[in-house]
Amino acid sequence: MQMIVAYIRPRMRDAVVNQLRKMKVPGASLSTVEGFGHEADPEGKRTYDEAVTPYVKKLKLEIVCHDDRIDEITAAIADHARTGRRGDGKIFVLPVRHALDIRTPRTGPDVI
Repeated sequence: MQMIVAYIRPRMRDAVVNQLRKMKVPGASLSTVEGFGHEADPEGKRTYDEAVTPYVKKLKLEIVCHDDRIDEITAAIADHARTGRRGDGKIFVLPVRHALDIRTPRTGPDVI
């Protein structure tokens, strides 16, 4: 099992989620996060005024899936989140060592 963690533009949420549903992805978690990336001034100079935050809002998308679906799901996220502009986001894939369904006694890949 693997966990896909993607940071995308909030306005791309519906396009990405609609595609994931068409692909019958079993589920995803979404949360709004703030952060900064390469668009920040590398010298630390303030490029914003007092009324503007130096942080960018992103949507964090988390999906746990079987190993054989990693390529198709990450490609779908990238294809539907891409605007071609700086700040489109990133996708990371992390190993999942253990999973447990709280409601049932199931563990491992059957939890998905």
